[in-house]
Amino acid sequence: MNSNIIGRIVHVILVTTFCLSASLVWAIDTVLFEEDFEDVPLEASIMEQIKDKDVWSGTPPEGWEITNENPKDLGMPEWRTWAIVDLEWWTRTAEDQRRSEFTGVHNDGKGVGKGAVSDPDEWDDWEGNGNPDAISRWNGHLITPSIKIKGAAEGSLVLTLDSSWRPEDTQNGEITVSFDGGAEERILFFQSVGIDAGAHTLVTIPTLKLKEEKINDGEQINETLEIPIDNPAGAAEMVISFGVIDAQNDWWWAIDNIELISTAYDVEPRDKLAVKWAEIKLSQ
Repeated sequence: MNSNIIGRIVHVILVTTFCLSASLVWAIDTVLFEEDFEDVPLEASIMEQIKDKDVWSGTPPEGWEITNENPKDLGMPEWRTWAIVDLEWWTRTAEDQRRSEFTGVHNDGKGVGKGAVSDPDEWDDWEGNGNPDAISRWNGHLITPSIKIKGAAEGSLVLTLDSSWRPEDTQNGEITVSFDGGAEERILFFQSVGIDAGAHTLVTIPTLKLKEEKINDGEQINETLEIPIDNPAGAAEMVISFGVIDAQNDWWWAIDNIELISTAYDVEPRDKLAVKWAEIKLSQ
């Protein structure tokens, strides 16, 4: 894959705007759940080219689940599904290829310390048991524990996370939520289209009424996502799932600093949360 893309990234940020009136008093934003992966114990690398201690783990934080939906012994062992890693090590062992735009503090990278990474590109780099992407697509999910949301007003939840997404070929990404054990609902979908210099993402976010917004390759490598969630009235618990699906020898999705808040806790808002999609472009 060609990683020599000219210019800096475009931060695509979902900006939320809260509508207040003199007759409406909002509760203070209530943090219901947060995770930065810093408490996950890391182990030594397995097969990656940069051998080091305390850089990788296939075990998520307590209560989380990582699903391995790929052939058990296929591809680079560290990347057979999601992993929790030292983000600087990930950048170095993967030969950067623009990953440092997310992990480099000197680049104002949002991914600091440890983070969760799915990397089908690195997965395909070990052929000890056959050519990975010729045998199977890469699929995997990172799933939160059940999060208590009882008391959150209907439609008041907002999910924020720092994200590094790079599209290629068939690789897609999704975030789904489910309430009280019910069916999964997709709140975000990244669909990769094209390869090399022509690669881009079609972004769909139902709660923003955003459907297939085209975002070019490299524009989502270092961004903060802020996604409103239509939680139903009376829901007591929810689960969030982050997935990469249908990938081959493509690129990656890395996430960090996850937070779920309620903008109206134990208060029934009379006005709707107004949201808009904005692009902030940075140039050298």
